[in-house]
Amino acid sequence: MLNRTIFAAAASLVLSAPAGAQATQPPVRKDDHAAMHAEHMKQMQAGKEAKAEGWKELDAYHMLMMATWHPAKDKNDLSATRAKIGEMVAAAKAVAASKAPAMCQKPELAKAQAGLTGETEKVAAMVSAKADDTALKAAMKTLHDRFEVLEQGCATGMKH
Repeated sequence: MLNRTIFAAAASLVLSAPAGAQATQPPVRKDDHAAMHAEHMKQMQAGKEAKAEGWKELDAYHMLMMATWHPAKDKNDLSATRAKIGEMVAAAKAVAASKAPAMCQKPELAKAQAGLTGETEKVAAMVSAKADDTALKAAMKTLHDRFEVLEQGCATGMKH
């Protein structure tokens, strides 16, 4: 009986909504990192987020960083880091070898660009050495923080 009452109340709310009203989902809470990450990925993949203008190599590295750092940070799950570190090293080398767009040509960003490969290779060496999750997570945090210097200096729009 209670379920029918709840259903009837919910149905009456839906039926009493103004014509043309659309159901909306609540906004993603800023403290819900997993939801923010999912929304960020969706925005980037749909091309709706402003990326590092014209710097496809940095955008590719960013996608790998999101896929590895967020599971490590939010769930202590380093399996993606261990699985994708080779791709991350290759992507870091591509960033280092690429020409940064004009908006990103600042001394502090050039330094971050040049150092990205070495920092990523340090994490790769730890993966190869089968470092424990605590040490690997700390190294990923350092890598993420250094990457963010480049990301935030070159991109506009939603940050992860």
